Amino acid sequence: MDRRRIAVVGAGITGLTAAWSLQNSGIEVILFERRDHAGGSIKTKQREDWLLEYGPNTLQIKSRKVERFLENLDLDSQIVEANPAASNRYIVKNGELLPVPNGPIDLLRTELFSLRGRLRLMIEPFIRKGRDPDETLDRFVSRRLGAEMLNYAIDPFVAGVYAGVPEELVVRHAFPRLYHLEQRYGSLIAGSLRKRWDEKRAENVKTRLISFPDGLSTLPDKLAKQLTNINLKADVNRVEQGSSGWEVSTSEETFRGFDAVLMNIPLYRVNEQLLDGGGELLDAVSLAGYPPLSVVHTGYRKEQVKHPLDGFGFLVPSIEEHQILGSLFNSTLFPGRAPEDHHLLTTFVGGTRQPDLAGLESESIQEMVVGEHRRLLGLSGEPVLFEHIYWPRSIPQYTRNYPKVVKAILNVESLNPGLYFGGNFRGGIALPDCIENGLVWAEMLKSESGETVDFLNQI
Repeated sequence: MDRRRIAVVGAGITGLTAAWSLQNSGIEVILFERRDHAGGSIKTKQREDWLLEYGPNTLQIKSRKVERFLENLDLDSQIVEANPAASNRYIVKNGELLPVPNGPIDLLRTELFSLRGRLRLMIEPFIRKGRDPDETLDRFVSRRLGAEMLNYAIDPFVAGVYAGVPEELVVRHAFPRLYHLEQRYGSLIAGSLRKRWDEKRAENVKTRLISFPDGLSTLPDKLAKQLTNINLKADVNRVEQGSSGWEVSTSEETFRGFDAVLMNIPLYRVNEQLLDGGGELLDAVSLAGYPPLSVVHTGYRKEQVKHPLDGFGFLVPSIEEHQILGSLFNSTLFPGRAPEDHHLLTTFVGGTRQPDLAGLESESIQEMVVGEHRRLLGLSGEPVLFEHIYWPRSIPQYTRNYPKVVKAILNVESLNPGLYFGGNFRGGIALPDCIENGLVWAEMLKSESGETVDFLNQI
């Protein structure tokens, strides 16, 4: 039996996954979480007949590793796949919701891009590779795909994923798949076709968009229940090397004798009081940033909305100058999200694009969101449900300053053998990425090598 003890600080999905995997290997794990629930930003609230997600709304299964993880948790039987209509996605152009093309034929017919914009796509395979490793996403897309694709595809997509803007995100860090397609194949289009063919031959897992009947909180709740030693409402205020190994202190108690500590907390919470050398991390993080974001749930009677809401939702390009980033059609996506004959929408406000709007009072947020739904969805009347969640620091941004963040992390880790930093600021922000990274951290800690996996170290 492995006699080591490992502390995990922070019960977000990366920390939960790592702790669960380590415990299953026979390693003693103690998990600390300052809040009264596990899951980090994953939180589901039942409000009468409405099911509301405070953070992520879906989980995309795109690898056998995540699929097997859910099977091992006995959650595969509870999976609810998204409505097939979720393949329909909309982008706002000239005040209207236009469907995103689902294939080559749709691309020929779409009103989202002009004939000139579609012809511009045809020369993409002949564009030379970029030479700037820190090229921003806006320059990368403009160079390879043209301005229209940037304005009406990538810009709104970035708002939906990062709550960010393409002119600040570095493609190599924020969207490494695009960067590697160009570097390996010389073309995004040719590379995507080749990669798809290779994946079919390898019989990879079919991509699925899922949730659970009681929402995404089902996942962290199941993980937390299987952990032997999880301490909620335990705000860690000091992590340091002691005479018998690593020590983790809360306001109530000091826990000693850890062989390693995995820190899975937002980097903006790291400082010198918590950890020697933490000030360097805090300074680096201030350069990259976590933009503010408001998540707004609105419920309407179906007869109030003219649009059929037959899709995943819609996103708003910055060039359209609206006051929201987009809305999800939750009650279309999954059953049980709203009462019968009602719609539930989740709308996002603020982010890097419009940070000042995110911090408005709930009354102003409601007026703004409902006004946008009137203009874009043909809404009449007032919502029958309204709930506003404010995230003052939402999603870490992989900007030009991100290498400084990674360098600071590596410096602190090198000065503190046995201390590691995991979370959505490293290796990807998406929920499946965080799950896979949690499993990667566990494997590394099981090996006792102390060597961080390469893809987590990239600068």
